[in-house]
Order: sequence, then C-alpha cells, then structure tokens
Amino acid sequence: MKFAIVYFSETGRTEAMAHEIGAGIRAELPDAQVDLIPIADYRDHYEAHKVVLEAADGVILGTPVYGATVAWQVKCWLDTCGVRLGGKLGGAFATANFIQGGCETALEHALMQMLVKGMVLYSGGAACGKPYIHLGPVCIGPEEQGRELFPLFGRRFAAQAARLFGRD
Repeated sequence: MKFAIVYFSETGRTEAMAHEIGAGIRAELPDAQVDLIPIADYRDHYEAHKVVLEAADGVILGTPVYGATVAWQVKCWLDTCGVRLGGKLGGAFATANFIQGGCETALEHALMQMLVKGMVLYSGGAACGKPYIHLGPVCIGPEEQGRELFPLFGRRFAAQAARLFGRD
C-alpha cells in the first residue's frame, strides 16, 4: 500500500509529527510505501509529487495552526494541488503553540476540503477506543503534548486503509 503525508512546517514540529505518523504506518504495514511531501517544495517537484499522490491509497494532511485555521500554504495547496484525490482515504493532523489555539477548527477546515475533493475521511475516532483521537491528532506547544498519539494515528489509519482497500 502507498501513503503520502503532505505537510507545511515552519518550525519543524509539524514535519516531526509527519515522521511520527509515517513510523506508525510502517509499524502497522511493514511493506507500505510512505512518502513525505513538504508543501514548501511541492511546486519545485510537482511532477514527482503528482505521481506519488496519484498512486497513494491514503493521503494525510498536516498543518500548523494559524489564527484558528490551517496555514495559508496548506489552503493554497488544497486549492491548487492539481491531483484527483477522490476515493482516497484522507486524514489530517495539526500542531499548535497552545491549547485552545484553534486545532479543532483547523482540522475541520482541512477535513472539509478533503471531503469536497471526494476523499473518504478517517479521524482515528472514539470507535477505536482509548486513547481517543477526535478529528485527527494534535501536538501542543514546545513540550509536544500529544506526540504519542501520532504513531497510533498512523497505525489506525494504515489498518483502516487496508480494510477499505481489501489488503488486510
């Protein structure tokens, strides 16, 4: 199975969480291909990234939270990525500097855009049991509160993709 984790990272925290999710996917599906795609170099490597995204079974979008929503770079990517994402499993994650900084609304924004693109959404939600992950994992502050949820989210996301696409 193939997965793409697309993210924007200003400080490196969102990128670190993308790696944590990738590790979780690989723990669940050791033969999975996991490609990390930083939005910052998306235009410079458009054709290569387009091939990866089109082949992906699942796409996870990561964003830092700015003003209680996704980073403008993420919104721009969602509006202009040029790849048909319909039918793929989609998920999202966020990083923020403090609790109540708008993580939920940022995740909702990302997931809504993915839904508009025709993706099948996955949150890692309460049905999977504790620890609960509503909407997607969130990492808070420089102390990285919530970091332990990211590999778990990756595992749950990979397991769901395997179930959906008949490869479990």
